[in-house]
Amino acid sequence: MAVNYEITEMRNGVRICARRDLKLWGRILASSFFAVLTLLITDRFIGNGSWALALMVAMGTFATVRGSLAELRATNVEFVLRGNLGRQGSRMTRIVCTGDVRRLEFRDPAGQRSGLYAVTARSAQCILPFVDYAETLEIISVIESKFPGLAQAWNAASPPSDHSVTLRPGETR
Repeated sequence: MAVNYEITEMRNGVRICARRDLKLWGRILASSFFAVLTLLITDRFIGNGSWALALMVAMGTFATVRGSLAELRATNVEFVLRGNLGRQGSRMTRIVCTGDVRRLEFRDPAGQRSGLYAVTARSAQCILPFVDYAETLEIISVIESKFPGLAQAWNAASPPSDHSVTLRPGETR
């Protein structure tokens, strides 16, 4: 799936939107499924008109099914992740206080979402999925330039864990 992201600097923070678009065959499959379902349900009631309704449902589904969307709002107080990240497009919200964050890093754990993670003393939480290593580098750089006090605290924090790749400005891999 293709990933598009956009970084917007706001007066008191940074907004990053990441969208993972559904592939064409996935959109066609979803459209076909809902068209057949509509046809099966309405055929008994409408008769020949059910084909037209099924076609409209297929076109509507194709136009609206896009993929997953995640939005991260970073301020000097918190990171707020909102998006439709679940399997059935369920909305979720995750809040991580910046005071608890020891560092930001890219992770690609097996069986979980890869992306930007906020590492705290107790856990690491994904605060922006879908982005790759290079995109995560850019996002961390923008956040650290917007909040230099937080960046100093993160750089002074403990070293990274073995199963992650910590990204700090100036580092190369």
